[in-house]
Amino acid sequence: MPVTAVSPVRQHHMVLPAIGPEAMEPVREIVRVLLRMWRKSDLEFAIELGVTELLTNVVKHAPGDCELLVRETPDGVLVGVTDFEDQLPNVKEPDDEAEGGRGLFLLSCLTDELHTQPLLCGKQVWFLISHTDGDREDVR
Repeated sequence: MPVTAVSPVRQHHMVLPAIGPEAMEPVREIVRVLLRMWRKSDLEFAIELGVTELLTNVVKHAPGDCELLVRETPDGVLVGVTDFEDQLPNVKEPDDEAEGGRGLFLLSCLTDELHTQPLLCGKQVWFLISHTDGDREDVR
Protein backbone atom coordinates (compact mmCIF):
# COMPACT_ATOMS: atom_id res chain seq x y z
CA MET A 1 0.00 0.00 0.00
CA PRO A 2 1.53 3.37 -1.01
CA VAL A 3 2.22 5.88 1.71
CA THR A 4 0.93 9.37 1.03
CA ALA A 5 2.69 12.32 2.55
CA VAL A 6 0.61 14.58 4.69
CA SER A 7 1.65 18.17 4.55
CA PRO A 8 2.29 19.47 8.05
CA VAL A 9 0.59 22.65 9.16
CA ARG A 10 3.14 25.40 9.12
CA GLN A 11 2.51 27.83 11.93
CA HIS A 12 4.24 29.96 14.48
CA HIS A 13 2.92 30.70 17.95
CA MET A 14 4.37 33.46 20.15
CA VAL A 15 3.58 34.37 23.72
CA LEU A 16 4.09 38.12 24.08
CA PRO A 17 4.29 39.01 27.78
CA ALA A 18 3.11 42.52 28.64
CA ILE A 19 3.44 43.66 25.04
CA GLY A 20 4.17 47.31 24.41
CA PRO A 21 4.73 49.51 21.36
CA GLU A 22 8.45 48.67 21.32
CA ALA A 23 7.61 45.06 20.39
CA MET A 24 5.77 45.92 17.16
CA GLU A 25 8.74 46.09 14.79
CA PRO A 26 10.44 42.88 16.02
CA VAL A 27 7.13 40.99 15.76
CA ARG A 28 6.54 42.35 12.24
CA GLU A 29 10.05 41.22 11.26
CA ILE A 30 9.32 37.68 12.49
CA VAL A 31 6.07 37.66 10.49
CA ARG A 32 7.90 38.89 7.35
CA VAL A 33 10.45 36.08 7.70
CA LEU A 34 7.70 33.48 8.10
CA LEU A 35 5.89 34.74 5.01
CA ARG A 36 9.07 34.60 2.96
CA MET A 37 9.84 31.05 4.15
CA TRP A 38 6.30 29.98 3.24
CA ARG A 39 6.53 31.74 -0.16
CA LYS A 40 3.65 34.04 0.73
CA SER A 41 5.49 37.35 0.40
CA ASP A 42 2.70 38.69 -1.79
CA LEU A 43 0.59 38.90 1.39
CA GLU A 44 3.27 40.67 3.43
CA PHE A 45 1.82 44.20 3.39
CA ALA A 46 -1.70 43.18 4.39
CA ILE A 47 -0.57 40.66 7.02
CA GLU A 48 1.83 43.16 8.60
CA LEU A 49 -0.90 45.78 8.72
CA GLY A 50 -3.29 43.30 10.34
CA VAL A 51 -0.78 42.10 12.93
CA THR A 52 0.01 45.71 13.84
CA GLU A 53 -3.68 46.58 14.20
CA LEU A 54 -4.49 43.59 16.40
CA LEU A 55 -1.46 44.04 18.63
CA THR A 56 -2.06 47.79 18.93
CA ASN A 57 -5.58 47.03 20.11
CA VAL A 58 -4.13 44.78 22.82
CA VAL A 59 -1.78 47.55 23.95
CA LYS A 60 -4.65 50.07 24.06
CA HIS A 61 -7.56 47.99 25.34
CA ALA A 62 -6.21 44.81 26.97
CA PRO A 63 -2.81 45.58 28.44
CA GLY A 64 -0.94 42.53 29.55
CA ASP A 65 0.06 39.26 28.00
CA CYS A 66 -1.19 38.11 24.63
CA GLU A 67 -0.49 35.38 22.12
CA LEU A 68 0.05 35.61 18.38
CA LEU A 69 -0.60 32.73 16.01
CA VAL A 70 0.42 32.87 12.35
CA ARG A 71 -0.71 29.82 10.36
CA GLU A 72 -0.28 29.01 6.71
CA THR A 73 -3.42 27.94 4.88
CA PRO A 74 -3.49 26.30 1.44
CA ASP A 75 -4.09 29.65 -0.28
CA GLY A 76 -3.13 32.25 2.31
CA VAL A 77 -2.45 32.98 5.95
CA LEU A 78 -4.54 33.04 9.11
CA VAL A 79 -3.48 35.32 11.97
CA GLY A 80 -4.98 35.24 15.45
CA VAL A 81 -4.29 37.32 18.55
CA THR A 82 -5.50 36.10 21.92
CA ASP A 83 -5.67 38.36 24.96
CA PHE A 84 -7.14 37.84 28.39
CA GLU A 85 -9.73 40.62 28.53
CA ASP A 86 -13.33 39.55 28.01
CA GLN A 87 -14.58 42.69 26.21
CA LEU A 88 -15.06 41.92 22.51
CA PRO A 89 -14.15 44.60 19.96
CA ASN A 90 -16.92 46.22 17.99
CA VAL A 91 -16.25 46.32 14.25
CA LYS A 92 -18.38 49.06 12.72
CA GLU A 93 -18.13 51.71 10.08
CA PRO A 94 -16.50 54.66 11.84
CA ASP A 95 -18.11 58.02 12.35
CA ASP A 96 -16.48 60.65 10.14
CA GLU A 97 -15.95 62.86 13.20
CA ALA A 98 -14.37 60.13 15.37
CA GLU A 99 -10.64 60.32 16.04
CA GLY A 100 -10.25 56.54 16.28
CA GLY A 101 -12.12 53.33 15.70
CA ARG A 102 -11.17 52.81 12.07
CA GLY A 103 -8.55 50.09 12.41
CA LEU A 104 -10.70 46.98 12.65
CA PHE A 105 -13.15 48.35 10.09
CA LEU A 106 -10.32 48.89 7.60
CA LEU A 107 -8.92 45.46 8.44
CA SER A 108 -12.34 43.93 7.74
CA CYS A 109 -12.24 45.55 4.27
CA LEU A 110 -8.70 44.32 3.61
CA THR A 111 -9.15 40.69 4.71
CA ASP A 112 -11.20 37.79 3.45
CA GLU A 113 -12.49 37.11 6.97
CA LEU A 114 -12.28 38.90 10.32
CA HIS A 115 -13.79 37.33 13.43
CA THR A 116 -13.80 37.65 17.19
CA GLN A 117 -14.28 34.64 19.40
CA PRO A 118 -14.93 34.75 23.15
CA LEU A 119 -12.90 32.29 25.19
CA LEU A 120 -13.29 31.05 28.76
CA CYS A 121 -10.81 33.72 29.78
CA GLY A 122 -10.41 36.44 27.19
CA LYS A 123 -10.92 36.41 23.46
CA GLN A 124 -9.29 35.73 20.14
CA VAL A 125 -9.47 38.08 17.18
CA TRP A 126 -8.38 36.54 13.91
CA PHE A 127 -8.28 37.26 10.22
CA LEU A 128 -7.68 35.32 7.05
CA ILE A 129 -6.02 36.69 3.94
CA SER A 130 -5.77 34.68 0.73
CA HIS A 131 -3.58 35.15 -2.30
CA THR A 132 -4.97 38.00 -4.32
CA ASP A 133 -4.76 36.45 -7.81
CA GLY A 134 -5.32 39.98 -9.08
CA ASP A 135 -8.91 40.15 -7.81
CA ARG A 136 -8.26 42.69 -5.05
CA GLU A 137 -6.88 46.18 -5.51
CA ASP A 138 -3.43 46.85 -4.12
CA VAL A 139 -4.01 49.03 -1.06
CA ARG A 140 -0.50 50.48 -0.81
